[in-house]
Amino acid sequence: MLRNVGQMKMVKEKVYETMTKNSKVHLRKKLAGDGLFKGWRTRHPIFLFLAVFAVLMGLFYAVVIFAPFSERYFSYYLDLNAKLSGNILKLFGQDITVQEASIFSPRFSVTIKSGCDALEPTALFICAVLAFPAAFAKKIVGVITGTLLLAILNLIRIVTLFLVGVYLPRFFDLMHADVWQGLFIFLAILLWILWLLWTGKNQMPRQNP
Repeated sequence: MLRNVGQMKMVKEKVYETMTKNSKVHLRKKLAGDGLFKGWRTRHPIFLFLAVFAVLMGLFYAVVIFAPFSERYFSYYLDLNAKLSGNILKLFGQDITVQEASIFSPRFSVTIKSGCDALEPTALFICAVLAFPAAFAKKIVGVITGTLLLAILNLIRIVTLFLVGVYLPRFFDLMHADVWQGLFIFLAILLWILWLLWTGKNQMPRQNP
């Protein structure tokens, strides 16, 4: 009888030891990200995407607003947009001169300021690409291609607005504030959707109940 009791006690201790060991291994896996983060990421992909996107956009605004060097280099960027747009306008036969971020002609003049620089829509696109769970190489391709396309689109916006100011000045404010502002955001989102389709991940995994 005592022998059986002793054997049962040893079995219980062995079972307890095994369960404790397995629990520790499982906990270590979770803490290492094998279970905890991966499981949460699988169950809540949309929340994770939105969280990463919000953090990246916050960093963008922090750099633009608070970085001491941003204003200096920002002016160079505006001047470059004016110079490139001026060269395009000359191809259309416009008699223009460019001075820093301003484009002048005998009939109309415009100054490129914040809001006409395409920085926010471009940042919106880049942050959305980086936040989405795709291969790193595809993210790099998306960021480079999207940035170039949006930069070209912004030059088209500046040129068309200048031509509207020359030939249809009464529609300039409408085109500047109502048409191009919303259209640029829409095109940035559309470009992101096209990138999603290209990556083959245009549909996020469904949330598990």
